[in-house]
Amino acid sequence: MADKPTDRAAAIRSWIMKQPRPALLRVYSTDGKEWDVEIKPGAAWSDTAVSIAALEPARLEAMSTESKLLRACVVNDLVAKEEQAAANAHASFVAMQSTDPETQRLIALATLVSNAHERATDAIRETVGVAFSKMQEICDSLAQQANASTATANELTVAIRNLLIQQAQEAADLIHDKEESPLEKLASNFMAGQAMADAEKATAPAKPNGKH
Repeated sequence: MADKPTDRAAAIRSWIMKQPRPALLRVYSTDGKEWDVEIKPGAAWSDTAVSIAALEPARLEAMSTESKLLRACVVNDLVAKEEQAAANAHASFVAMQSTDPETQRLIALATLVSNAHERATDAIRETVGVAFSKMQEICDSLAQQANASTATANELTVAIRNLLIQQAQEAADLIHDKEESPLEKLASNFMAGQAMADAEKATAPAKPNGKH
């Protein structure tokens, strides 16, 4: 049987009031839409729950002020759980009206065991949710460190390569300055010989032309 809107709102109110209390609720509706409902200071929890129930939610996520996931639930499961808890409470109340002391003791014991199991289940669920969030944060941090290390290694590789190229170029320039090729030596010798020949012609004494 479909639950009443009031039952759904009451179940949502009980869930969002659990500690730690959220600063924002992310609502995934049955029609595929997504809503962010901010918990405003001073706002009545019942009004917030009624507003969320009107969005026909399929799943809820409770977020902290740092946008970290605190807990999540499937709304149909939440409502069914609340209805079962209400039915058990009613049955316990009816049974407790019995005048049989033994029956009352058994009911009281069963109620205590049920409540302890429910609290333990909620605690485990919340612990797993928090642990998963922390693990995700650690994985993100490790990924960022790996990316930073890769970028640093790439920069170091480029710097070393540029240094090697610079040193090789400097060595090539030094060798070129110290050693001339055979063609350059031949051209230099030719130019030096030509200069010496011109100098000798300029300094040689003039010959008489035979005229008096």
